[in-house]
Amino acid sequence: MVNDMFRIKKKAYAKINLCLNTLYKREDSYHELEMLMVNVDLFDILYFKKSDDVIVTMDKEVCKMEDNLVYKTAMYIKNKYNVNQGIDIKIKKNIPDQAGLGGGSSDAACTILSLNKIWKLNLSENDLIDIASHIGSDVPFFLYNKLSVVKGRGEKIEVVDKDFNQNILLLIPDTKCSTKLIYQNHVIENHDKKVSDLVSNLDKNYYDYMFNDLEKTASLIYPDYKLQEIKQLLIDIGCKTAMMSGSGSAVFGIGINLNKKEIKDLREKYSNYSIYYCKTISSCK
Repeated sequence: MVNDMFRIKKKAYAKINLCLNTLYKREDSYHELEMLMVNVDLFDILYFKKSDDVIVTMDKEVCKMEDNLVYKTAMYIKNKYNVNQGIDIKIKKNIPDQAGLGGGSSDAACTILSLNKIWKLNLSENDLIDIASHIGSDVPFFLYNKLSVVKGRGEKIEVVDKDFNQNILLLIPDTKCSTKLIYQNHVIENHDKKVSDLVSNLDKNYYDYMFNDLEKTASLIYPDYKLQEIKQLLIDIGCKTAMMSGSGSAVFGIGINLNKKEIKDLREKYSNYSIYYCKTISSCK
């Protein structure tokens, strides 16, 4: 149980990519992307309180800058704005790592917003986006936590004013996918699929317009991943369609109704996967 002395308790929600389009490779070696992203109600919990030093603890283990985005974020803000106080942050992890669900990025964005309040920095929206973009490509999206078209390398956010409420079944294998490795080896293939087509059809047969350009690359780099088998399994279970989220390894099926017993039975039958039954959230605080 976390001590009640902590002043702020925040939820950092996961995301899935309803589509991911790689347009071209930029001069800065990043890929120009066009994505539609939405939050799901799977979340980490972060606790913040003032301290003399910057201390980040994740599941009772003290974190250092080189391996934790929250620590990196706190130190970056402290140094950038010459803050003369510290922060004690405790993270309760629920979002799996290296799964394409944005857990670390969501934690970082939650930290940016919380420290802006705790340290009374009064940062503008542009300031917040600049910090988030410096920390990581997915981080700006989590400043908004709304159904959004995301462009550039992740820093351009266009909120979509539509409700998109669907049930999600997440299957996560033991395979850990390296985002860096997948993008380094990704070969862009021409196709006529567009994110705008998906946005236009969110209230119709949206699943016909979902796609992820990185699936082929992930399957080639990680042959033991068996991505197509997982996608087919989700469809066989009853999902309307299935797709890899981000650069993997989480695969989600969409549009399925399950009760508690059915979820329990799936977890017992497919014990080689981590299974989460979630809902999308078009907008969350």
